Amino acid sequence: MTTRNPLRGVRVLQGSYHEIGLQLGATMGGLQVPEPDAQALAFSKACESVAAGIYPPILEKVEGMIEEGKLSERDFRAFFYARHLSPQMGCTNLAVLPQHAASGSLTVGVNYDWYYYSQEWREMREIRPHGALPSLQVTHHWAGSPDGINGAGLGVFLSVLPREEPVGPGLGWHLVTDILLDTCHNVEEACEFVKSAPHLGAFNYLITDAADRAVVAEALPGGVTIREPDGGFILATNHLAGREVPEDELSPQDSRRLRRSLERYKRATGVLGDLDRPIDEAAIRSLLADHEAPICRGNHDPVEGDASFDNVFGTIWSLIARPADRMLDVAWGHPCRSEYQTHVLC
Repeated sequence: MTTRNPLRGVRVLQGSYHEIGLQLGATMGGLQVPEPDAQALAFSKACESVAAGIYPPILEKVEGMIEEGKLSERDFRAFFYARHLSPQMGCTNLAVLPQHAASGSLTVGVNYDWYYYSQEWREMREIRPHGALPSLQVTHHWAGSPDGINGAGLGVFLSVLPREEPVGPGLGWHLVTDILLDTCHNVEEACEFVKSAPHLGAFNYLITDAADRAVVAEALPGGVTIREPDGGFILATNHLAGREVPEDELSPQDSRRLRRSLERYKRATGVLGDLDRPIDEAAIRSLLADHEAPICRGNHDPVEGDASFDNVFGTIWSLIARPADRMLDVAWGHPCRSEYQTHVLC
């Protein structure tokens, strides 16, 4: 059964993959799943075959979710395996290398940006699958988690890239992060998996490990590029750093998204690069709370009935991760006005 840890506010899911699926499905009864057409069904079956070939236990978890959530098997399987709509672009993710960190070990900072309506679904999950690595995950999602760290000290932190159409069947982001956290021990293993897997969508994966290494895997349907740190830190927002699409080739909406991503990237690079002392967690927290770009995004006091983008979309959590310690400090909401709470994967 699903349990909640009253001391840490963590939802604990453990057991076989099927049992974990049952535990997830217990809270999914109201999930609205679109009805797929014939083309979507065929594509989803191909994507399911890809997942089965890469990591079969995932299928057992999906069956558990369907069973306990009393979901339409046909509709949910299509939704789970083949959904590839790009969400609105947000998030600012960074890692400071040990030689530039005051602590002497790699430190990660993340702001996760999403629609405010999802705040009631945010939670910490401690997941302990039989035969796989345990992990501590931060999410607002019915199945997957965009941010997490596992028992080997591997960390994965997600930010979306501009939408690209799939070039064939592949894995959605939630499958990628699940498999990384369940199976990979270090950056090398994670990069090998990300490069070998076919991807449905376009995402930046900031990947870190307990040996103080960090990379960004720029995963597109057409291929993966691994980007290394530069100048003592590495950043990921919502564009391909150094490979930006010219604005005149973009729609007005996508052009605005690119400018916002570039502004956050430039601001974070400037702040981290200008510090004349080792970067401590106070400096990282201050940067995550920054309103100049802004990095701490969205209308902090939303106006009821106002559907404008910044009134409905902003930072819904912030976190500091210390991979070597298997530790996440999480602030729910805007970090400029929220307290961080420490969670350790034991």
